[in-house]
Amino acid sequence: MSTVWEDVKGRKIFKAATLYAAVTWGIIQIADILLPVLRYPEWVMSSMVLIAFSGFPIALMFGWMLDMKNERKRSLAGTGQDGKVASLRDRLIEFSIIVVFGGSAGFLYLNSANQPAEANIEPLPTVQELTRSTTNQKTIAVLPFVSFGSSENDDYFADGLSEELLNVLARNKNLRVAARTSSFQYKNKNINIKTIARELGVQYILEGSVRRSGDLIRVTAQLIKADEDVHIFSSSWDKNITNIFKVQDEIAGSVLETLEVKLFGKNVIEPSNIGTEDIVAFAEYSRGVALVRNRSKEDFDQAIVHFEKALELDNRYAVAYAMLAETYLLKLSYGLMKAEDAFELAKPNIERALEIDKEQAEGHAVMGLMKWQMSGSYESKDDQIAELQKAKFHLNKAIAINPSNAEAYMWFGSILQNEGNAVDGFELHRKAFEIDPQAAVVGYNWAGDLVKRGRYEEAMEVFNTVVRNNPNYANAYDIAGSVSMAVGQLDQAYKLYQRISELSQEEEQWLMKENQILLPFGLFDRAQANLDKMKLSTNEKVIKYLPELQAELWIASHDFVSLKKWTDTLDEDSQHWGDRLWRGVSELTQQNWKYAIEDLEVASALLQKDNHHDKRKQIQVELFLATAHKALGNKLESESYLDSILSNLQSMLQSELVSPHLLRYSQAAHAALANDKLTSLSLLRQAIQEGFVDVWLLKVDPAFNDFRDDPTYLAILREVDSKLRLMRLNIPELDQQLAVRN
Repeated sequence: MSTVWEDVKGRKIFKAATLYAAVTWGIIQIADILLPVLRYPEWVMSSMVLIAFSGFPIALMFGWMLDMKNERKRSLAGTGQDGKVASLRDRLIEFSIIVVFGGSAGFLYLNSANQPAEANIEPLPTVQELTRSTTNQKTIAVLPFVSFGSSENDDYFADGLSEELLNVLARNKNLRVAARTSSFQYKNKNINIKTIARELGVQYILEGSVRRSGDLIRVTAQLIKADEDVHIFSSSWDKNITNIFKVQDEIAGSVLETLEVKLFGKNVIEPSNIGTEDIVAFAEYSRGVALVRNRSKEDFDQAIVHFEKALELDNRYAVAYAMLAETYLLKLSYGLMKAEDAFELAKPNIERALEIDKEQAEGHAVMGLMKWQMSGSYESKDDQIAELQKAKFHLNKAIAINPSNAEAYMWFGSILQNEGNAVDGFELHRKAFEIDPQAAVVGYNWAGDLVKRGRYEEAMEVFNTVVRNNPNYANAYDIAGSVSMAVGQLDQAYKLYQRISELSQEEEQWLMKENQILLPFGLFDRAQANLDKMKLSTNEKVIKYLPELQAELWIASHDFVSLKKWTDTLDEDSQHWGDRLWRGVSELTQQNWKYAIEDLEVASALLQKDNHHDKRKQIQVELFLATAHKALGNKLESESYLDSILSNLQSMLQSELVSPHLLRYSQAAHAALANDKLTSLSLLRQAIQEGFVDVWLLKVDPAFNDFRDDPTYLAILREVDSKLRLMRLNIPELDQQLAVRN
């Protein structure tokens, strides 16, 4: 055997194969490191790999020819049967070498060619790189072109042409383009150009018209410098309907040239790829896009019909596949479809979209959304993290292709916030809103961030914008409702949450919102009735929050027996932080301090490991731990947790991730545990002035156990009760419903 191996190693074909493999492997490894740093496009690396594999057979043939030459020399020197046997053995060795090396190379090539895009994930850019603006960046909005056609299809075609023109311009990283949703809010509205530009935050406005007559079409476009209301240029294009999709490139080229936006030292506009040459398919797609933006069940269902019609007309319409997949995934996000059904319908469509066009921003954005949603279906933390990394890769890819894709920024930001990275998530949501300030869903997410930071006036400005553009968008009223709750105006919040219920027709959402108001009012029976209804729900979001809502109600109503019965059913060795937290809280209510500490310490450790780590929850757990250790006389341990609480509060202050009254309440609890009664009571009063109304929490929080008989503390409770009674008078519906119930 060793003789055969020595013979193999001595062959020229073996030496050629190993030398070629070593050299090409080294070159590819170096290129894999340097090309991304030097910002070379992906096709350069792909081409190098293809060339390397293509050259391998040539190297084998070269080595084989050298061996054949040497063999002929040896055969001339050898004779007889031994020479024939040796020659046969040599052919077998050479054939084996070719099969082994050729087969290995083929396998590696096919395997790498069939790997999904996310398998080799490049390092992601930082959030600062994604959100910073380019120096001297021009900003522009493309308003919907006016249609002078006689049919509805002509109107949708004009909208679609405007959107595709917008997408062409958005590919230029030196040009920030207002998103479609925002620009299209001004359709058929007689609003001054300066006002539009100010509301969209842009310097230039591109507007135009489309006039169709038979197979001929005329497109006109005007570029306006908004602050001066001056036309920079005005042009028109007459085209046959079969060539209409080329018009957008000509307009885009003129705009870029006029704005003097330079790419690589010269004016460049990449050819667009609208995805179809079928004008009817284009119109159906445009209808679907307009409906998806409304985010309602009926609009989602109608959008699906239009996307499917577009694909019937053109089965290679990549962006239509992507938008069809997005619609299914959005139905999942809004609780209108089960996860398994949404993934089953969305997955083949988004894969087909990227199969047709791998460089499609919408396709990568939707793939990112799907990966994000799918991450929640994995039990393993490692699997969840891996899937989220794929989601980030695709969303980053979408942003790289189209820096004006607001949804990609928004979804990316939400992922980071769910992971506990509130600061970067906030920045990405800010960027999404900067690009698409008139979009309802973008505004909703941005306003939610503002509310969490106590920036209520800014949040209400967003609410007013969203409602002005889309008065029937149910989630808009959640913005104003959250602000009202944050400042302690329960009567206003009640009416706003009612409006959500009227628009969405979703009773479960209303019941959850109403319970937030019922607890401060002490209407515990009514709250329990709401929870009993919610327990019949099949909505995964509702089911997820039911245990927490039920536990809060038991605590608020001082039903500690029911709380204990429930926590006793939980797995004793549970590795879910929520289970350990509630069991620890139950032990606190029984003053079983030692057992409370055991569960709460586990809850604290699990929280820090959790992908959705929330510092507010961490602070609450540490307050409970400091309380328990103080009760046991463990001064050092209690002070250690108090120090950690201060550090976390300071961190939240720096990131602005805290509403004023919640911050004040936590500071009051901290001061109480540090035996600083005067400071604690002062902070409590300040919290109430800033909107704290959860008097049920104050009455059961063990941090304030030493205050129960203090006159100032009792006076604060009376102030809150008086405030709540006045607000309840403004909600006559509550008493009417209670009378009916009784």
